[in-house]
Amino acid sequence: MPSEIRIPYPKMEKQQDQVDAWLVANAGVGSVRHGGREGEIRHWLNGDDWLYYVQYNMSEQATLELAATVYIFKDEQIATEFALRFL
Repeated sequence: MPSEIRIPYPKMEKQQDQVDAWLVANAGVGSVRHGGREGEIRHWLNGDDWLYYVQYNMSEQATLELAATVYIFKDEQIATEFALRFL
C-alpha cells in the first residue's frame, strides 16, 4: 500500500532543490501527475516508485499558503527516510 507524505507549500518551496536531488539519488526518477481527484491518484503509480502532485484546499480560497505538495511512495522505507529528512 502506498505511503503518502504532505509537505506544506511554503516549506516545500524553500527546499525543492534538496528534495529533487535526494529523490533522484534514493528513490529513482518518479513522476509528477496532473489532474484527477485525490482518491484516485494511487492507481496512477503503475511502474513508478514514487510520484507527487500539488493539492490546493478548495474549501477555502485556493492560495499558496493552503497548498501542499503530496508525495506518494511505493516503498515504505523510502517514505520514512523522506519524511524524516524533509518534514
